[in-house]
Amino acid sequence: MKGNGKSIWLAAAVILLILAAVWGMIWLRQEVIKNQAEEQRNDLAEQVNPVEEDLSEEEPEVEEPEVPEPEITEKSWDEYTLEEKYRAYLDTYGIDVPSKDLDFEELQTEINEDIYAWIYVPGTNIDDPVVQHPTDDSYYLNYNLDGSMGYPGGIYTEGSCNGRDFTDRMTVIYGHNMNNGSGFGSLHNFEEEAVFNESRYIFIYLPDDIKVYEIFAAYEGSNAHIIYSHAWDDESWVQYLGDTLLLTGNKDHAVDAYEFEADDLVLTLSTCIRNSPNQRYLVQGVLLDEAR
Repeated sequence: MKGNGKSIWLAAAVILLILAAVWGMIWLRQEVIKNQAEEQRNDLAEQVNPVEEDLSEEEPEVEEPEVPEPEITEKSWDEYTLEEKYRAYLDTYGIDVPSKDLDFEELQTEINEDIYAWIYVPGTNIDDPVVQHPTDDSYYLNYNLDGSMGYPGGIYTEGSCNGRDFTDRMTVIYGHNMNNGSGFGSLHNFEEEAVFNESRYIFIYLPDDIKVYEIFAAYEGSNAHIIYSHAWDDESWVQYLGDTLLLTGNKDHAVDAYEFEADDLVLTLSTCIRNSPNQRYLVQGVLLDEAR
């Protein structure tokens, strides 16, 4: 009997060792995938952010005589060139939109064909491509840009709810709350009032357009699908937006006052909250009127 007992214990120990080895291999594989995805993300960020040149040793520029600017005929925002759009945000709002060296055709060909926009949020680590799968809304919840399964996934929108031109009344971008701050992990920086007060814009880059959103609220909300759970008419839309300014949680921040209108377009960034599966952390901004 003693021999049988030892055999049973030995067999159990071997099984446990095998299970531990298998689990270790699975964990190691996920870490490799996660690190590869993070390396790809960092490489992309380096490629699209132009390196600032050191001009300290250059000879001073000779001041050119002022030349009157030609009269600009009134035209729609869609008729502006990208350079004119950058200038319009600077002249109208005093916002110097950060430049990005973006080649969407190259990104779609060499990285992922579902890339259709780029998002940059000052005050966070968010400086990433935005993807949208043509048929599966939750694909980039589980898959990385290179098609590997696992974290951090992608920063994505849902094709069943939002188009790719950011003209919907509410556009929602999702990203995982990663421990290392990648994905939308650093979105939680807005829990700090100082970050909320100092970093007030979200920049969206498209192949032929720039969208600048002014952040008006950052708060903990329900995990209910923000689009499916609302049926906004003009009045309820303005009411909904106004209500976001009244939240009073410890990590909730909002502007003191904002006059919303029925035709305002809003961008919501959504991510998880650790240990609160029924909650989401949301950062919302309203699209600035580019043509004003």
